[in-house]
This record gives sequence, structure tokens and C-alpha cells, in this order.
Amino acid sequence: MQKKIIALAIAGLSSAAFAQTNVTIQGLFDTGYQNFSAENAGVTTKTNRWGSASNTATTNFTFVVNEDLGGGMKAGLWLESDPTTPGSAGASGVWNSQNYLFLSGNFGKVSLGFMNNYALTSALTSQPFGVGMGGGYSGAFGRLNGVNVIGAPTAVAAATNAAAGSFAGARDIRANNSIKYDTPNWSGFSAGLLYRSPNSGGGNVAADADGQTQVGLNYNNGPLNVSYAHSNILSNVAGLNTGVTTHNLLGANYTFGTFTLMAGWTSSKNNANPKTLDARSWNVAAKWQATPTLAVMANVLKSDDKLAANQDRNLNALGLDYSMSKRTTAYVRWEGGDNDKSAATGFNSGKFNRTALGFRHSF
Repeated sequence: MQKKIIALAIAGLSSAAFAQTNVTIQGLFDTGYQNFSAENAGVTTKTNRWGSASNTATTNFTFVVNEDLGGGMKAGLWLESDPTTPGSAGASGVWNSQNYLFLSGNFGKVSLGFMNNYALTSALTSQPFGVGMGGGYSGAFGRLNGVNVIGAPTAVAAATNAAAGSFAGARDIRANNSIKYDTPNWSGFSAGLLYRSPNSGGGNVAADADGQTQVGLNYNNGPLNVSYAHSNILSNVAGLNTGVTTHNLLGANYTFGTFTLMAGWTSSKNNANPKTLDARSWNVAAKWQATPTLAVMANVLKSDDKLAANQDRNLNALGLDYSMSKRTTAYVRWEGGDNDKSAATGFNSGKFNRTALGFRHSF
């Protein structure tokens, strides 16, 4: 349940001046038990964790401010905190997730700050597991290869896919110090542009190297949803992957009755000479709403490394969600796969299995 606070009681200020402004407090908490095993360099490590956070969705606490400016225009602010990752994601202090100002109207929407981008939209369109376990877009298994842009500058990482046994994989979620424009919706069609200057890191060399330009195209109308994102990232981080990394993501889903079929495709390349990044991935997924309260999900993902190291990867996942109420859900998740099928060192060194069960509550 969202709690709305009408900003009429600010001491010493006229209530009329704030009659069209409201603040919404919302959020989500996800926690449970997780069992994890991973093989690396021939050694298997097993971990049991109680209180494992964000297994199926990102735990967050968010303030959303909206002000009606009249004439169809609105201004607002989004301030979001992820308590499980303090100080990460390229933002300092408590506001370590999305935080931005926006202006919207008949012209569309302009946002400034730290916003979710179109690559994330495409990734979520192609599978029902979100950025948690099973989707192939988690921190443990990013389906992209090469540059990992979660929050510039602190979470930018160069590729390690040439090293056998390393857990390669990246994801493109948001970039700090950026500007984003979203068009209006035309009968289900929309588009957008995101830009971050390559020299906005405050003098930090690695941060300054992290510029990004991204274009998004979407169709959402009825049972069919399609999302495409094209992202160029200046990735001269620590002298690795010098040049521009390009990610392409395409996701789609179609719902008929209680079934939703989903699929996605990605490519990751750079223009280094010689090329140090060239990979593709594809997935097929499904969601069945077996009853009004029980959902069954599955996902199969393959990643094909085109370089000589041939660090192919795969992921298989199953999930169950049981809605105990409109806001509380019990879940079970399993994912397993291989983060390095190249066997370049004489043995397979990237197998993993992860199982989780728990609850999430939204408000």
C-alpha cells in the first residue's frame, strides 16, 4: 500500500502554494534463505545464507514527489535507496539507487540524474525473473559481456572473459550524471534517448572514460510487448577494452490466456584492435498463472563467446510465486548453469547452482 502525504502542513508556507504537490512513499523488501555452490579452478565452494536479500526483486525504499504545474505539465523527484547495498551503484550516502528530477508534459518526459535505462527494460521484457535469480540479468550472471554499467563511475568493470575460470558477464542498468528523454506514447509505440558525457567523472580518469549513449524503442499494446535498446559505452577503463563497447538487446513477450511466452537476444562487441569482446546471447522463457495466486516460471539462456577463448555460458532457471495477499508473496527459486564452458585450463571451472526460498512484501 502506498502512503500519500499531501504537502499542506509545511510550517510557515501557504497551503494554496502546495495544493497540487504530493509525496508518495513506496518500497519493497525481499529476504529469505539461499543455498549456493560454485566451482572455480576445480574447487567447489558451498554457502548457506539466512537473511539473503533481493533474491527475486531489489529491496528498496523510495520517495516519489509530483507537482502539477498546470497545462498538462508536471515536475517531480525520485529518491530511491537500496538498503542491501549502501554506498554502491555510483551514488553516495543513503540514495544509492535511482535518484533524479523530471519534467513531463505533452512533449514527453525529461529526466536528469541516475535513472533506469532502456537496456534494463529490454532485459525485463524477455523473461519473468527480473534482475533477481533466474533472469540472467543479476549481479551473479549478467547476460552481456564486457563493460558492466550499473552505476557510473563506481561499478564500471572491464571485461575478464578472456581468463578461463573467471565469472564473466555484465549488465547495463543505469548511468549516473545522465540526461534522458522519453517520447509520449503513440498507440503503444514509444522511444527514448539517454546520454552521459564521457568527461563527467570529476577528474577521475576511470570515471571520465565512462561516457554512454543509448537509444530505446518500445511497443506495449495488448498481449504483445517488444523492447529494443542500443547502447554505446566509452570503455577505456584502466586501459582495458580501449574504445567503444556496443550492447544491443531485444526482448519480447506475448500473453494468451494464463500463459506468457518470452524471448530475448543480445550482442556485445567493442572496436578495440584487436577485438577483445564479441559475444551473443539468447533466451526463451515462460510464465504460467496456474491459479489466481500461483505463478510458475522457467527460463533457458545461452551465451556464445565468439573470441578464441570461447567462454560460452548457460543458465537454466525455475521459479514459483505464491501470492498470500496483494502485497505479500512467498517464492521459491532455482538457477543452475555454467559461467565458463571453455575448459581452457583443462577443466570446466564455472559451474554453479543456487536455490532460494523466502518472502517479499511491497508497500
